[in-house]
Amino acid sequence: MSVEHDLQVELVSHLDLSRYAAVESSTPVSEVLKVMREQRRNCVLVTDAGRLLGIFTERDVLRKIVNSPNTWSRPIDEFMTPNPDTVRPDDLVARALELMNAGHYRNVPVVDEEGHVVGNVTHYALMTFLCDRFPEEIYNLPPEPDQIPKAPAGA
Repeated sequence: MSVEHDLQVELVSHLDLSRYAAVESSTPVSEVLKVMREQRRNCVLVTDAGRLLGIFTERDVLRKIVNSPNTWSRPIDEFMTPNPDTVRPDDLVARALELMNAGHYRNVPVVDEEGHVVGNVTHYALMTFLCDRFPEEIYNLPPEPDQIPKAPAGA
C-alpha cells in the first residue's frame, strides 16, 4: 500500500477529530482566549446551538486582538472567520489535506449534513496519519537528519 492509496481510501472519520474547543457566537473574546489557553487549543469553533458559524484561530488573535485590548469584552463573532471551509466525516482524508494545503490552514472543521460540529481535522492529526504510514523511516530518524554516526549503534 502507498500513502497515495491510503489518502484516497481513508475517511476523515478515521482521524483523531477530538482536538477542538467550541464556543457560542456571543462569547466574549476574553472568555474565548481563556478557553484556548486552558484547553491548549490553537483555535475555537464558533457555533450557534452546535451548528458551525465560524472559526477563530491563534492567527486571528495576533492579527485582530493583541493590539486592541478594548476588544476583549466584545463577542467573538465580530472577529471569527465566518463560514470556514469544512469537511464531512465521510470525506476522504485527501480532501482535508487538499483544503489545508490550498488555504494554508492548520484546522479544518468537520460537520455533519446539518452543519453541526463533529470534530476538527488538525495539522497534527494529518501528520500522525502520514507518520503512521512510514513508521520505520520516521521513528528511526536521528535527532538531526544529516547526522552520520561515527560508530555503529548497539552491542
